[in-house]
Amino acid sequence: MSNAVNSTQKWYVITSKPRDERRAFDNLVSQGVEVFYPKISAVKKRQGVKSVSVEPLFPNYLFVKLDSVNANFNAIRSTRGVANFVRFGANMATVNEPLIEQLKQDTEITGDSDQLPTLADLENYHRGDALIVTNGPFKGLSAIYKSSDGLERSIILLNMLGQQNEVVVSNQDIDKED
Repeated sequence: MSNAVNSTQKWYVITSKPRDERRAFDNLVSQGVEVFYPKISAVKKRQGVKSVSVEPLFPNYLFVKLDSVNANFNAIRSTRGVANFVRFGANMATVNEPLIEQLKQDTEITGDSDQLPTLADLENYHRGDALIVTNGPFKGLSAIYKSSDGLERSIILLNMLGQQNEVVVSNQDIDKED
């Protein structure tokens, strides 16, 4: 009999009110609804300073697992923070279970966790990467990434006075060259 119950369980896509995903998530969870709110970590640069922030993978969208036969869809739609179900014509949008599971594996941060990785965890510099120095006395110069020098500094190679020189700089002061 549990197979019959499981076969009526589907993941539905809902939209939240603008920048209200967290409120919708919290209120749906308090109603006992299984909710998936995927978030990712991203390196942001504000006023020349890099920082790690957590952002929704799909801004204004959440996934709810509901029994397609017995669920009270009006109660879900009326939940604070929820705007509506995503629809294609008269049909509500659903997402299959394997895709949700894949998203859960690929996103390290879900709705109930706001753990931030460090900037060093997200910076993926590799030996030989072309960089540009964004701050300090070498600002504007092109460089080559050599290696890490702790969690917050890197050793780069700068071409100065006709030869390559090793310089230690803060990770805040370098960026990958486009």
